[in-house]
Amino acid sequence: MLKRLKVNNYALIEELDISFGKNLNIFTGQTGAGKSIIIGSINLIVGDKASIDIIRTGENEGFVEATFDLNNADSKLDNFKGSNQNFIIKRVFTKNGKSHAFLNGNQISVAKLKEIGFLLIDILGQHHHQSLLNIKKHRELLDHFALKDLKLNHYHELYKLVEQKLTLLKKLINSEELSKEKEELYKFQIKEIESASLELNEQSKLEEELIILSNSQQLKDTALKINYSLSEEEDSILNRLRGMLKAFDSISSIDSSMKEKVDQWNESIFSLEDISYELSRYSEKINYDPKRLSWVNDRLQLYKDLSNKYGNSFEEIMNYKNKIENYLKNINNKDEQIKNLENEIHNMKQELYHLANEISNKREKGAKTLKRKIESELNDLGMKGTKFDIEFTPISNTNGLMIQLKEKTIYLDEYGIENIEFLISPNEGEPLKKLIKIASGGEMSRIMLAIKTVLVDFDSIPVLIFDEIDSGIGGDIASLVGKKLKNLSKKHQLICITHLQQIASFADQHFQVRKFVIKKRSSIEVAKLNTEEKVAEIARMISGENITDITLENAKEFLKIGAEA
Repeated sequence: MLKRLKVNNYALIEELDISFGKNLNIFTGQTGAGKSIIIGSINLIVGDKASIDIIRTGENEGFVEATFDLNNADSKLDNFKGSNQNFIIKRVFTKNGKSHAFLNGNQISVAKLKEIGFLLIDILGQHHHQSLLNIKKHRELLDHFALKDLKLNHYHELYKLVEQKLTLLKKLINSEELSKEKEELYKFQIKEIESASLELNEQSKLEEELIILSNSQQLKDTALKINYSLSEEEDSILNRLRGMLKAFDSISSIDSSMKEKVDQWNESIFSLEDISYELSRYSEKINYDPKRLSWVNDRLQLYKDLSNKYGNSFEEIMNYKNKIENYLKNINNKDEQIKNLENEIHNMKQELYHLANEISNKREKGAKTLKRKIESELNDLGMKGTKFDIEFTPISNTNGLMIQLKEKTIYLDEYGIENIEFLISPNEGEPLKKLIKIASGGEMSRIMLAIKTVLVDFDSIPVLIFDEIDSGIGGDIASLVGKKLKNLSKKHQLICITHLQQIASFADQHFQVRKFVIKKRSSIEVAKLNTEEKVAEIARMISGENITDITLENAKEFLKIGAEA
C-alpha cells in the first residue's frame, strides 16, 4: 500500500505530506482546488515525464516522494525490494528540465521507475498510466482468471527449451568442417598425452625426489656424521648422557623432588637413541643413483613440455585432451547429431502445439465468462448497452515460432498461439473498439472499475487510483459506484477523487483539498477529516456553501449508509 506521499514545489503545491490508510481513501474539494494536481504528482512516481512547467513559480527544484509498504506484494517486486519491507521512491525535478529517480536512496533510470510503477499503481481515469492499456496485461489477467493449473508454466518452460535447441541446431549446422590437417593434429596431441601416462600429483613428487637425488652424497655424509657423534665414537653424546644420568640419579635419591627430572632425562636418552637408529637406516638407504636421477629429470622435462603445449597443470592438460576428444567426436557425428536434434525439436514442437491448444480452449471458455460478468458490472454502473469482448488474433510469422502441421502452418510465442486484447463498445450500436480508443475519462474509469471488480482476486497491483469516475452519473448509480469501490478496497488500496457525496460517504479516510492565497500566491493543502468535518464536507457537496440543518442531517444519513456498507 501507499503509506505516505510528500510533495515539494510541484505546481501549486509548496509543501505537502499525506499519510494514507488502507482500503478506500477519498479526496474531495471545490472545483479547481487542485485535486488532479495530487494525482499528477503521483504520476511522476510511476515514471511520467517531468517538464519544467511543473515546478512551482520562483523555485529551482522540487520533488515527490512516496513510501510503500510491500507486505504481501507481487513477487515480481522481489527483484527490486531485496529485504526492505518499505519501498521509498523519490523523483527530483529541476528548473533546467532534468529529473532524477531514486529507489531507497539509490538512483535508478526512469525506464526502471516505469517498470516498478506498473507493478505498484494503476491510475484509472483521464491520466495515461493505466495497466489495462498495456495489451500484455490483458493476456495476463485472462490467464489468471481462466487457467487454474500450472500448464502455462510448463508451456513457457518447454517453449524456452525449444528456443535453446533451435539455437544449438543453428550453431551445429553453421559450424566449420574440420580440416584434415587439424584432425590429424588433434589425433597426434591425444596420442602424445595418452602415451605420457601422466598421474595426478606425480610432478610434485618427482620435484621432491630430484632435490634428494641431487644432494644424496651430502645427505648421506651429514647423517653418518651426526650418528657417529651421537652413538659411535667412544666419547659419544649418548655415552656421556648415560654417565651423567648416574650422577643425577644420586641427587634424586637424596632429594625426591628431582625424581621427575630423572624420568625426563631417561626419555631424552631414549629419543636420541631412536634418532641415532633412524639416521643409521637413512644413511644406508641413500645412494647416489645417476640412472634414477636422469630418469627423474627426463620425466620432469616431459611434464614441462606438455605444460607449455596444453596447460599449466595435470588438470589443464587432461581438460584439453577431453575437449579435443569431444570436438573430434562431435564433428565426426555432425550429421547424426543434426538429425537427432531435428527429431527432438519436432517432437517438442508437437507437444508445444497440443499444450497451446489446450491453453487456448481454456482461455476461450474463460473469456466467455469474463465477458458476461464485466458486461453485468457495466450495466450496474449505468452503462447499459455497453459491450465488452476479448479478441483472439493469431501470432504473426514475424514474432512467432513456426510449427508445421500436416494441414497448415501455425506460429506461437512463449504464451501460446494467440494475442489477446480487450475490446469495448460504450454506446449501443457502435462497433467494438480497442480499450485504448475510449476517450471519456469518466467512461474509462467506470469500465476499469467493472474490470477490476470482476478480476479483483486476480489483479496483483496493490494501489488503484480512480479519477473522474463520477463523470456523468448521479443518484442511485453513484451510490452503487461507491459500494463497488468499497468492496474493491477490501483487496486493494483505493485512492479516489470525487465530486459526489454518494461516493465520498463510503470513505475509510476522507481528505479535503483546499486552495488558498497568501501574499498573492496560490497554494494547495490537504486535510484529513474527522467525523464532524466529514459531515460538514458531505453537506457542502450536497448543497454548496448554503449549509442548513436539513443538509447536515442528509450528510449524516449518507455517512451512516457508507458506514453500514
